Amino acid sequence: MGSRADRSRRGVVLRGRPARGLGVDAVRARHRCGRAHRAGHHRLGHSRRHARRRHPHRRGRHGRRSDRNPRGRRGRGTPPRRSRRRAHHASSPRHRGNRVIGLRRALAASSVAVAVALVAAACAAPVADPGSEATDGSASAAADFLEQYADDGRVVRTDQGGDTVSEGQAYGLLLAVAADDEETFDEIWEWTTAHLQRDDLLLAWRWQEGAVVDDQPASDADLDAARALVLAADAFGRDDLREDGVALGEALLDEMTASTETGRILLPGPWATASPHAYNPSYSSPAAYAVLSAASGDTRWEELATGSRAATEALLDVNALPTNWATVAADGSVAIAGSASGEGEPGYGYDATRTSIRYAESCDPADRAVAARIAAALPDGDELPAELDSGAEAVTSDQHPVAYAARAAAYAADSSTDAARDDLARMTETAVATPTYYGDAWSALAGAMLTDDVLGGCPPLDAATSAAGASASAADGFQDPVAPEAASNATPEHISIPAIGVDSDLIGLGLGVDGWIESPADFDAVGWYENGVVPGAIGPAVIAGHVDSPTAPAVFYDLPKLVPGDTVSVARSDGTTADFVVTGIQTVEKDSFPTESIYAPVPTPELRLVTCGGAWDPQTGHYVDNVVVTAIAA
Repeated sequence: MGSRADRSRRGVVLRGRPARGLGVDAVRARHRCGRAHRAGHHRLGHSRRHARRRHPHRRGRHGRRSDRNPRGRRGRGTPPRRSRRRAHHASSPRHRGNRVIGLRRALAASSVAVAVALVAAACAAPVADPGSEATDGSASAAADFLEQYADDGRVVRTDQGGDTVSEGQAYGLLLAVAADDEETFDEIWEWTTAHLQRDDLLLAWRWQEGAVVDDQPASDADLDAARALVLAADAFGRDDLREDGVALGEALLDEMTASTETGRILLPGPWATASPHAYNPSYSSPAAYAVLSAASGDTRWEELATGSRAATEALLDVNALPTNWATVAADGSVAIAGSASGEGEPGYGYDATRTSIRYAESCDPADRAVAARIAAALPDGDELPAELDSGAEAVTSDQHPVAYAARAAAYAADSSTDAARDDLARMTETAVATPTYYGDAWSALAGAMLTDDVLGGCPPLDAATSAAGASASAADGFQDPVAPEAASNATPEHISIPAIGVDSDLIGLGLGVDGWIESPADFDAVGWYENGVVPGAIGPAVIAGHVDSPTAPAVFYDLPKLVPGDTVSVARSDGTTADFVVTGIQTVEKDSFPTESIYAPVPTPELRLVTCGGAWDPQTGHYVDNVVVTAIAA
């Protein structure tokens, strides 16, 4: 297998939220605020880059058949160089009518990135429509990963010496589905079949410098790839991809599963056929089993789902935390292990963390119960070490996105949605701070698996949205400001901001004939962008009002006087109220509006209150700035 020397690691310090935003100038009464810049000035496809999930990484995995130790230690690498390739945008014009794509494209509360140009709807001037640019957070993260790491179909581990592994190709395929990017999907699959696919259809694990250097397949990669192919067949209307996915899945069933007293289990590779079998609990994917079972009709997928769950439950009976490696004997007995070969100390790290994510996204309550069991075994606290020993004691001070994603999944499965929400935020912060291939991949995948059904699962943090058909106003799984059964129909009706005396009904802001967002006709009216996020649902909802009229101050004249801690309440049509707390206020120039930092996807319910501000430009007849208040769910 060759030696894999440990690389130096550095911990990630989580950055707290600033106490207050930038100061604002006094607002004077003038005739009208100016027109906001058009969306093209800050296209979302480019603005997403600020939140690119490039994070800590892991090492190579498989050994050769000769030593039968296919997995090395996963760790961190150095941040990758930024690619200069063209961007792979998430928004594709193809196959809009497909059910999977339609669900992902819906302006769901859990994933909307609010319109790029919603910066001055409050200023009595039309604003560019965000609709064509808006996309959900999971698609954005997926597109970012593809842009950074997919090079003409090859997913490059840029911080691991520039090699490629089958796992990375499979991640790329799944994320291309999440991004609705058929072109990139085809490029990745074509490269994979040309360079990694063996005669038995399984995928060689590692390619470097123009050749395969380890031809052993890894079952998690093949399983993810088969799942992605079937999902892509539905998304893009391609029977050829379904055939490829079913065939790859059949090869996996034939060569990388084994029957035990516990049931059929997934082997890590063909080298593990002898009992006791090496077993990696994080390779099992109940959602993938369900997707492939439905596509093929092969009953072995159901057997594999049942057997894998039983083996993982037995592992948790032995040790409260899943370990990176274990063994399952033919008689069904399970033991923890330090590695694929059985050597070393058992631990919970970069492999085992994926277990709760994969089980939490399952549509089967029994699988979710497995993920929920893990929640109690994990240490709590704002900082979670990336690696723990089998007793949940830290063995490193490093932090990693996949560790936070794993705990978020366990908490979500255990119905601790507030804690899950907090960990997804920590995942993102850690990811942005230290970018690597593995961290980027799992930050994007966790977002898709836990908050979106685009990958065929039942997201635990978006259950209400899934049940309601991914309505734009459905309640999220992080925080439920309304009852799930009412969430899909709730609309905001009234806003109250006690600190500045605002107590107003809300009107919907739509599109004008010129393609720009309409402004409130009444200078004392407050509007919300009704094609975006509903206040109280996941994402940055936008509420706008005029700062003045031709003769007097208007409804949002005192908006700049808000300070952190002030409250905002939005009454909704279902009788519930979504409450928010102001966290910051800033004045920004319209000509250089920081779209990427203000309207980026967020994992929690937030508000953006917008009006005009800054200096009055008599030549243009507009204010030169916007005042933007940020508030988070109380």
